Amino acid sequence: MSFMRPTPLESLALAAITCASCASVGPRSVPDGAVPRMLVSDGGRGSTAPSPGEWAASVGPSVGALDRDRAVVSGDANPWSTFGFEAGSVSSAIDSTVRVGLAGAGLGLDLEDLLGLNSSNTTIKAKAFWRFTENQRHRVDLSWLDLNRQGSKTVSQDINIGNGEVITAGTTATTKLDLRLIRAQYSYSFFQDERVDLGVCGSLYVLPIDFELEATGVSDASDSFGVTAPLPAVGLRFDFAITPRWLLQSDLNLFYLEFDDYKGALTSWSGGVEYRPWDHFAVGLGLETFSLGVEQNGRTDVPGVNEAGSIDLGYVGLGFSVKTRW
Repeated sequence: MSFMRPTPLESLALAAITCASCASVGPRSVPDGAVPRMLVSDGGRGSTAPSPGEWAASVGPSVGALDRDRAVVSGDANPWSTFGFEAGSVSSAIDSTVRVGLAGAGLGLDLEDLLGLNSSNTTIKAKAFWRFTENQRHRVDLSWLDLNRQGSKTVSQDINIGNGEVITAGTTATTKLDLRLIRAQYSYSFFQDERVDLGVCGSLYVLPIDFELEATGVSDASDSFGVTAPLPAVGLRFDFAITPRWLLQSDLNLFYLEFDDYKGALTSWSGGVEYRPWDHFAVGLGLETFSLGVEQNGRTDVPGVNEAGSIDLGYVGLGFSVKTRW
């Protein structure tokens, strides 16, 4: 069969008829930036497939969320803040023994069992840190914790407190032990990425300790012991970003020193979890342990240590804090 080529006049008429048909149907609304659907051959049924623009619009939100998470992991939203401050409370169980006088001349007193000092305490704490270099590997911390306690008890047995003084059974003993933990710490992160921050640290603890005992009633007696113990320590600091908003934190410090007739030992560990609901605000829950032993049996050049005696103290505390981060 043969076909005749249309004349130019017939081609013009055919184009006019086609345009009129399109106009009668009306324009199809296409979103800005989208590409119209393309006809795809499907066995003569004329099915359609999504256009590239429509496909991108459908998967865009998921890709955007993934990109945001990748931005945090890649460091665009670094979990390691430059500056932070926190304040909160610590509920702790404490055990302490104090000896007033030289070793062998005084008796170690269990302050909680014998003298009625409170074995638990709820107190306040504060902490601040600053990463002071551009690569955020160098950091300084300053923390403060108050563990002051007092108690009163009518003793049920004679207690020799040393220096020839005895608290007779039936006497009321009032005891006070003031202890503040002040720590300055420098740390260097030798390994740091978007998830892990691991550093070595050097700390200086300054521990003003004041112990007072006064007994009245059947017999009167009093004694006191005071020391400001400077204790350097070394340790490790470890932080782990579980997600952009959840952070695990841990810190360990150790110390031991013998100098002249002075002895000091310290172990400190803390661990906790932090949740950051907003960019510059966080809340934290943590557990911390601390043990301290200080003994002085004569003259020494250690600053602040000028009285004979000893103190052994340990506590375990559960803390809650609110934090700001920048």
